[in-house]
Order: sequence, then C-alpha cells, then structure tokens
Amino acid sequence: MIDFAALMEYAFENRLYESEIHGIEHWHQVEFNGLLLAPKTGADIDVVRLFALFHDCRRLDDRHDAGHGPRAAEFAKLCREEKRFEIDDGRFDLLYRACDLHTSTPRTGNPTIDTCFDADRLDLGRVGFKLDPNRMATEWGAKIARKSLTSGVSVFHMREWIRSIQL
Repeated sequence: MIDFAALMEYAFENRLYESEIHGIEHWHQVEFNGLLLAPKTGADIDVVRLFALFHDCRRLDDRHDAGHGPRAAEFAKLCREEKRFEIDDGRFDLLYRACDLHTSTPRTGNPTIDTCFDADRLDLGRVGFKLDPNRMATEWGAKIARKSLTSGVSVFHMREWIRSIQL
C-alpha cells in the first residue's frame, strides 16, 4: 500500500523550485488525467499516480529545464530506497523511465509510460497551448486532444473541460 498523500506532501516539501505553473495544482491534474486514461490504456494506476507527484518536483524553474525529468527519476529512486513507498522492480522501472523521458521522448510503446506522458501533456492548456493529437503518446490521449479542438473550449478552461468529458 502506498500512502500517496504523505508521499505527495514529502515531494512537495522537497521540491527544488516553488512553481505555480508546475506546482501542486498541475500534479493533481496530471493524476486526474492519468486516472481518466488508465482504464482505457491498460496503464498501471499506481505508477501513473506516482508519476504525477514526482515528474515535476525537481524543476529548477518554469522555463525549459531539460534536466528536471532525470532529476525527478533520481528523486523517486531515493524515495524508494528510503522506503517512502514500495513497488516491485518492474513497476519502479516504468516510473523511473516515465519521469526520466517525459520531456524528451514522444512515445515509448509502453502503455503505462505513454499514459504518464499524455497525463502531463493533457494539461498544456494551463500555459496557453492547444492540445495536439499528433503529440500524444496514446490513442486515447489523441482522441481527447482531437475532441478538444472541435469542442470550442478555451485552452484556459481545458482542466474543467477534461474533468467533464466522458470517455
């Protein structure tokens, strides 16, 4: 059993940069997006939830921080070594790779990792970007992106819209 609330609090308290753009609201939305996608993609829900809280916790700023994914992966590794959460090696490898690669790799072909990527990408409206179906890693992420483009929803209301859609 993973105590996600305690782990999120620990990650938040130990983040490297206090961000409004990549902060706790974003982490919660990534978790929501991942939980929306996971039943359709077959992704491991615990890995998706762990990704949501680790993937941006090691950012140095809100600009292009190419090293934040690898730093997040290493922080997740440290937390596991400290027994802050327990998952088997195979599932941890998925989490590590998802964090490490989430800004540098378009898709991997692994449903769990790709669901993590899309859970993050589906929250790009918060920074003014329309969702691009061609940049999604899963079929379901692409479907949501296509639907967003035909719905007329403002990018700045994307979170509310995603929370209201039925898949």
